[in-house]
Amino acid sequence: MKYKVCVVGGHCSNRVMIVAEQLTEFFEKHGLDCQVVTHLAAGEYSFPPRSNLILQLLPAFAEAEAGCPVINIKPLIGDPMHPATLEKILKQIRADYIM
Repeated sequence: MKYKVCVVGGHCSNRVMIVAEQLTEFFEKHGLDCQVVTHLAAGEYSFPPRSNLILQLLPAFAEAEAGCPVINIKPLIGDPMHPATLEKILKQIRADYIM
């Protein structure tokens, strides 16, 4: 079963899609079987799709309401390979994901 990751953004759907595509490639490169979906919190007044992990470009959801870990990934907007952010994501996936 794929590990589901949801990238949450605001108004800029292009930025959300770019980050989601970069993360998909990053996960593939690291041998992680992840399905990456997107959710625009500003335009869709609902919770994001059911996921194992939510990665937020803006603060939209708390872990308590999301029901899964939530990580702020805003640094990826300026630096798609931001080391500390990518390490935090990998650490969470590896903690959750049974390979």
